[in-house]
Amino acid sequence: MKYATPLCLTALIALLSGCSSMKVTSEKSADFDYSAVQTYQWVPAPQKILDEDGTLLNESLQQALNRELKAHAWKEVLTTEPADLQVVYYIKLTEHEEYTGPADNAPSRLTGGFTYNKGSWGYKDQQPDLNVYTVEVGTVSLLLYNAKTGQKIWTGTLQTRLDRTTPLDQQQKKLHLIARKITDELPRK
Repeated sequence: MKYATPLCLTALIALLSGCSSMKVTSEKSADFDYSAVQTYQWVPAPQKILDEDGTLLNESLQQALNRELKAHAWKEVLTTEPADLQVVYYIKLTEHEEYTGPADNAPSRLTGGFTYNKGSWGYKDQQPDLNVYTVEVGTVSLLLYNAKTGQKIWTGTLQTRLDRTTPLDQQQKKLHLIARKITDELPRK
């Protein structure tokens, strides 16, 4: 497995700038008996996904996910032992534009357009009321496969805005929160 550089690690750890901004979605296979799961093993994400721009892995996140999977009473096994599930994760980073309005909550003005003044029409440029800035958005994907058949049985994704200004000690705590939030969507026994 390839791991993120320290710069990417900082970006990933900062995934949780605000817990309330995290969106988790999941999809499960209805015909799999989740109550029979006792063991799992980590397998690498497909190379096709890892080769895409903005895709990375993070060992600290994997450790946090590992703790949460064990909290579900699942036991990690080595790849040489048989397991009930195979587990894959990866992170996709993208940029997104966000907008903020005027700071004083004043009514918004057009940034330019046709005006009517003293009986004539004209065009007038105005200062925009919206501020535009680019933020990074991280999407963590966790996938579970039936180890016997190779069929995907569960997919969970968590999406949140990145904040690189968060102190490193808080970022580590937030990684655990990411892992907990995404694994909370796992089917219960």
